[in-house]
Parts: sequence; structure tokens; C-alpha cells
Amino acid sequence: MGYSYHRTQKMTGAICIVGAFMMVSGYAVAQKIDWKAPADKDRLISAITTPSPKRDTWEPLSLMLNWGYGKPYDDTVRILEDYLKGLPPPSDEELAKFKDKVRGELVSVKGGQFLMGDFGPQFSREKLPYSANNGAAPAHSVDLDSYSVLRHRITFADFDLYTRASHLPPIGIPNAYELQFRFPDFPASFVTWQQSRDFCKWAGEVTGMPLDLPTEAQWEYAARSRGEMWVIPSTEVPVVDGKYNLTQMDDLITAKGEGTSPEPIISRPVGTYGENRLGMSDVFGYGREWTYDWFDPNYYSHSPKRNPRGPSAGTLRSVRYGTDSRIHLVIDRIGFAPDTAKAGLGFRCALNQAEPVRQ
Repeated sequence: MGYSYHRTQKMTGAICIVGAFMMVSGYAVAQKIDWKAPADKDRLISAITTPSPKRDTWEPLSLMLNWGYGKPYDDTVRILEDYLKGLPPPSDEELAKFKDKVRGELVSVKGGQFLMGDFGPQFSREKLPYSANNGAAPAHSVDLDSYSVLRHRITFADFDLYTRASHLPPIGIPNAYELQFRFPDFPASFVTWQQSRDFCKWAGEVTGMPLDLPTEAQWEYAARSRGEMWVIPSTEVPVVDGKYNLTQMDDLITAKGEGTSPEPIISRPVGTYGENRLGMSDVFGYGREWTYDWFDPNYYSHSPKRNPRGPSAGTLRSVRYGTDSRIHLVIDRIGFAPDTAKAGLGFRCALNQAEPVRQ
């Protein structure tokens, strides 16, 4: 009886919240959109191609895409989808700039040994785990050869070059709502594991370098600035004994992304959260990343010490930042079906050669 009552109360509260949100949203749209005016094609295309858009750019687009019906909405969706689907193959100049960009963003990671996983029981003051993630333990010693990793996650602009060159449909338009996060320097999302790896392989062909998705070990070693004992390795947030000030973290995230995204918790421009000591960006903040490995929550108990590449087979692929809470730790991991494509799930590439790239 008590359970049913509380469940009913929660459902009633949720309905009220949704109703209030719809009323507010409807009012906002009514105040900012002229329903009699035709969709402005030039303005819409200008908006969707603007990097790190300010509020006056993304707000009209966001309001319309959240409204979800009517001729202005239909026209907006059609114009944006037609534009993205109609992009021509990249020019030689575009590919040359992309090649230079990739080479310029590769961060050299000197190989070495580190303690991978949740090192809280060994090094925290209380000798307790930092993470509630059941795949982050036990901590174990890993040796890695030298490699390089991209400073930033792959952006929509990057991925569009690949789909245009490969005559593939554009990503990020599964439904109209997602179009409001599809600005050029936002991290590419709605990409499956295979699409992510195919991009890295293609980028490797364009640049003449053996690019691939990073292994879990490569990702964590670089994210922790070659294995430093920090669970959030940002130089902008004080970390003491592996811990950090959560209020400061939230305040910084808000300040960093202010005015550049309609839903900051979903997506913001790459580089929003700054770089770690190594120079790898956004290893602190929101967003998840595909890695090369198959996923096994118990893999750490029998992982090989040298250059681990995950289990030989599986049904899930490993994703880093594998928590659903707002506290994202670089030691956390989770497994997703390889065909998963969702908001906030992107990737970056790694270069599997020991010698640093000459800039």
C-alpha cells in the first residue's frame, strides 16, 4: 500500500513537472518565433556551421527543435537535413588542412609502467575505493609502449569529412532533437564502435599514419598524465589525496561552457574542460569515449601486464567514463553493445608508433 502510494505521488509529480516544462517551452517559443514567417534557410545553415555558437545563435534553433511540430519546425528540420546530406566530397585543400590538424593535435605519450584501475585501496588515506564502478577493480600494474593520442575528441566537422569522402550518410541526425548539438567543433556523437574505428582507419590513410582507437590502457594512462594518481587529472581543479572539490568542479564546468550549448550536460565544444598535464583535453567533464577493447568487468583480475588489448572476444565494447552519475572518474569503465549510438558517446584516435610525430 505504502509503495503504491509513493509511486503514485512520484508519477503525479513527474507529470506536473513535464506539464510545467511544456507550458514554459510553449511560451518561450511563442515569444521568439514568428509562426507566419518562412524558415530562414541562410540563417539556419549559418547557425549549424558556427563553431562554439553563442546563445543568440543556438537559442532560436534549440527552441524550434524542442517545439517538435508545425510548419516552422518541419521546414527547419528539412533545411538542416538537406544541407548536411547534400555536402559535396571534401576538396584536396580540406583534406590537407585535416591532415595538418591531426598531426598538430597528436600528443606524444612516453611509455612506462602505471597502476591501472581503482588505486584507492592502496593509496587513499582511508584505504577505500574511489569508484563504485564494478569494472574499475582491482588495480593492477601495466607496462605500455610509447604512442600518441589526439588532444581532442573527434568533432562533427572531422567526421563529416570522412562521410563526405566515403559517400556515407551524415551522423547526428537520427531525430530532430539531436540537431541542436551538431555544431562543427562539438564532439561527434551518435557513432557506433565500428564507425569510430572506421574513421580512425580512414584518418590514418589520409595522414599516412597507423591510427586506431586507443586501448583502455592507453586511454587511462594518457588521461591520468602517464598514470598519475589522480581520479580527475585536471590542472584547474585541486585534487588532494585523489579527491577533488565537487562544488568547484561543477562551477568550473558551468563557467567553461557558458553560452555555448543549449544543454551543457549533453554536449559542449571540444576543449571546454581544459587539458591535463600531458595535454589531453576533456578527460574531466561530461562525455564518454569508445576504446578498442572488448569489455569484461572482471578483465582486470587476469589482464596481461604488457600492452593489454582487452579480451579476445565478447559482446560489448569498452567505454571510458562509464558512470551515469555527474561524477565522472577516469578509472571508470562500462560495456556497450558495439552498435550503440547515443548522445554524449564519442571517441578520439591513437597513433600506435613509438616515435613522436614531427609538428
